[in-house]
Amino acid sequence: MKKKYLTVVFTLIGVLGLGLGAHAQEKDTVVTKVPFDFIAGGKVLPAGTYTVSRVGTTTRSRMLQLSSYETGAGVFLLPTVFNDVQSRNARLNFEHFADSYFLSAIETPAGTYTVTISPSALKLAQMEQHSASPSGSN
Repeated sequence: MKKKYLTVVFTLIGVLGLGLGAHAQEKDTVVTKVPFDFIAGGKVLPAGTYTVSRVGTTTRSRMLQLSSYETGAGVFLLPTVFNDVQSRNARLNFEHFADSYFLSAIETPAGTYTVTISPSALKLAQMEQHSASPSGSN
């Protein structure tokens, strides 16, 4: 009877070990659906399902690739800050400004990449909002 328990325990350890290895290979990859157009890396990207992955295989590489197979859109990002506090969440964070959404952070199980929103992109969004707003007097 003890032999059966030991066999089960070692089998579970082996299976869990394989599962952790596969997870470790993908801990910097995020796949998510974005329901609106947004701006990332100075480029307007259409709504769709996006994959974010680190470019290169070294841990020192911080460049990210954001791409969508279904829309064909993509951009390379160089985050300004990386916070290696691990998170269970994997998601994209956006700032909403002047009818536009700007990618501001990418959370992965390995940590959070912060993406700086350029002042020129914010100014452009603000100018577009002012030109779109109705002007006139009663």
